[in-house]
Formats: sequence, C-alpha cells, structure tokens
Amino acid sequence: MSRWLLRVLMCVGLLICVPYSAFAGVSIGGDTRLVVLASAVTTNTTSTAQPLPIGAKSFYGQVVCTSGACAQTQAIYGDVDDDETNGILLCTLTLSGTTRAQDACPVVTANFSYYYVTTTVTSGTGAAGAVYAMY
Repeated sequence: MSRWLLRVLMCVGLLICVPYSAFAGVSIGGDTRLVVLASAVTTNTTSTAQPLPIGAKSFYGQVVCTSGACAQTQAIYGDVDDDETNGILLCTLTLSGTTRAQDACPVVTANFSYYYVTTTVTSGTGAAGAVYAMY
C-alpha cells in the first residue's frame, strides 16, 4: 500500500488528519510497523500515552532479568485523550519466568485515539519490561 493511500486512510473517520510521520514506527518486515509503548520499565508505573493508526493491532510484552526469576504485569489501555487515566482495559499480560518471559494479546480491533501501559508486580534482579504495538 502506498504511503499516500495510507495517509488518506488514516484521515477517514478522524476529525483531524494526523500526518503519517506521527506514526512513523520501525518497519519490521513487509508492511508491519512497530511502535514502542513502553521500554526498560523497571518499576510499577504508567507509560506516556501514544497515538497509533486506525486498524487491527497486536500487542507484545516481555520482561527480562539479569538472573533468576522475574515477573511483571502489563495492562494495556485505549483512551480518547492523552492523560494516561480512565482508559479502557484492552489486554493484561501476566509475565513470569526465569530470566525472561514474553506473551502477546489477541489482536485488538477496537480503535482509540491513544494507548498506554500500566505495569505492576515488577520483580526480579534487574527486571526490565517492554511493550510493543504492531500494526
């Protein structure tokens, strides 16, 4: 799909068209793009809300430790504004493993203006979590 057509499609149904560059994620093969919603999360916290393009999305989460067992719960929310509160819970990833754990949400077809992640139950030596959105 051409970038021009993608720009047009992003404007359909929106009150304000957002430039394609606002969604310039990293291409990971073919037409799939990746946006980092949270990275190197070592505490229980809430990420900054970010916009994603309209359409189906996959969310992938991981937690990595320097040694031993590690854990982190990652709750992914959709919201109408960028205040990182009162969003709609889309998926919860409960990660636990020895030095590494990862999981993905079922494909999300709901469209929101912004997405953010809240992490809890972060534990383990050097535990660091990350959440990626792929579209």
